[in-house]
Amino acid sequence: MTKITLNGREVEADPTKPLIHACHAGGVDVPAYCYHPGLTPVGSCRICQVEVKQGEAPARVVVACRTPVAEGMVVETESPRAHETRRECLEFLLKNHPLDCPICDKAGECDLQDYAYAEGQGEGRSVEPRRRLDKRKSLGDVIVLDEERCVLCSRCVRFMEEVPKTPQLTVGGLGSRSVIETFMDRPLTGNYQGNLADVCPVGALTLKPFRFQARVWNLKKTPSTCGECSRGCATSVEVLRSGDVKRIRPRYDAEVNTWWMCDTGRFAFEPLNVEGRITGGLARQGNTVRPVDAEDAAAATARILTAERPAFVAVTPWVTQEEGQAIRALAAEWKLPTYLVSPAANGLEDDLLHTGDPAPNRRGLVELGFQAKSPAEVLALLHSQSAAWLVGERMAALLGAANLAAVAGHKRVALFDVLPVDGPAIEVFASVPLYVERAGTWLNVDGVVRTLQSSRPLPSGFPTLERLISLVSAAARPQGAALR
Repeated sequence: MTKITLNGREVEADPTKPLIHACHAGGVDVPAYCYHPGLTPVGSCRICQVEVKQGEAPARVVVACRTPVAEGMVVETESPRAHETRRECLEFLLKNHPLDCPICDKAGECDLQDYAYAEGQGEGRSVEPRRRLDKRKSLGDVIVLDEERCVLCSRCVRFMEEVPKTPQLTVGGLGSRSVIETFMDRPLTGNYQGNLADVCPVGALTLKPFRFQARVWNLKKTPSTCGECSRGCATSVEVLRSGDVKRIRPRYDAEVNTWWMCDTGRFAFEPLNVEGRITGGLARQGNTVRPVDAEDAAAATARILTAERPAFVAVTPWVTQEEGQAIRALAAEWKLPTYLVSPAANGLEDDLLHTGDPAPNRRGLVELGFQAKSPAEVLALLHSQSAAWLVGERMAALLGAANLAAVAGHKRVALFDVLPVDGPAIEVFASVPLYVERAGTWLNVDGVVRTLQSSRPLPSGFPTLERLISLVSAAARPQGAALR
C-alpha cells in the first residue's frame, strides 16, 4: 500500500487504483460522472478535480480518476481551487442541460442535482439558447435516450464494451453535435441493457418499464437477492408505498455480481405483483370449496399426510434453507420422501452472470437432502401415489395448473402456493408469501449464502411459510388434536 496525505490525514492507498478510489476509500466524497469503479477511467467529464502537491513541485489541480497515487502525495479535495474548478465544469455541463427535473425519472437520485447543490452552482451566465436534441429516443425494448440530458460521460459506451463485451454504443458527431448513438441506429440487444440506466449519472438513459411509474423518494428500498437464477445476485427491491414492486436494481457484492445484474432478474415483476391472492386457504369437501384459515388448512394437510400412503412431499426452488430444514424434519418424522421440483435450463446462460438455471436455491435444497425431479417426474408421482404435499411459490407454474387439475379426484393433494388452483384432487390450499415478503437464506450455484429480506409487509392475515409448516407439525401431534 502507498501512503498519501488526504485532507490533512495520512491514509493508505492501493497503488493499482486511481486517486479517486483512494479518496472514496478514505471517506472523502469526490464528485464523478465519467468515473465508475467497474469501468476503465477516461477523465472526460473533468468534475473530479482535486488539488495535488508532490515533492517540491507547486500544487496543481488534476482529475482524480486519471491520476495514479504516489508515495508522499498531498491531496486537498476541499481547497478553494478544487471547488472553483468543479463549479466551472458544472456551469459548462448545465449550460445545455434541460430544466426538466420535475418530469425526470432520475430526480431524487441524480448526481447532477446533488453536485450542483453541493458546489453552489445555481445559476449560469450565458443567455444563448440551449442546444436542441432528440428527446424520448428509443434504443430498443429496454432503454429510452434523452439526448438533451446527456453529459457525454461515455459510461454507457464503456459498459457495453467492457462488461457484456457486446459493443453497441458510440459517441457520434463532432464538437457540440456529439451524441450517444447505436451503431447504424440498430436497436440494442442483450440481457444486460438495464445496467445502462444504472451507470448513467443523469437522466439521459431511463428504463421503459420504470418510466413514470414512481418517484424514487416514495420507494422503500430493501437489500435482498434475485430469485430468477441460481447465481443469486445481490439486489435492491424497491416497493411503492408497501404495494407493488416497481424496480429491482443490482446491489454491489464483490463475491457474486459486483455492480451488475441481468435484465431477466431486473424485470421479474410479474411473479411478484400478482392479483387474486386469498387470505388463509381453501378446503374441498366433495364438489364444494370453502375458505378456511391457516390453522384449518394446516390441520387438513396433516390429516392427509398421516392417513394416506404412499405419499410424498415436494418443494419448489424458491423455498429457503430454513423452510427446507423444517419440511425435511417433518417429512422424516412421517417417513415421507422429499423432492425438489427441478425446472429445466432456460437457455439464458452466459459468461457474465446468468447461469441458465432458474432455480435460485437448487444447491441448498439438494444439500439438505431433497431429491431433484423434473416437473414431469413429479406429475407422474402425483398420478401413482395416494397423497402429496406440494410446497412453495410457483409450484403450479412449474407443474402446470392444467396438469394439477387433471389429477384424479381420488388422490389427496395439499397445495401451498401463491394462487389457488381448482382441481378435484386438490383437497386443501394454503396461501404462502412471495420471496420478497420473506426472510431467510438461499445457497447459490457456487455455495455462497445469499440473504433474503422482507421487502414489503405480508398481506393481512398471511402467516409466514415457516409458521404454516409449524402449524402442520403441531396438527399432526396429539396436542394438535384440539385444532382439528
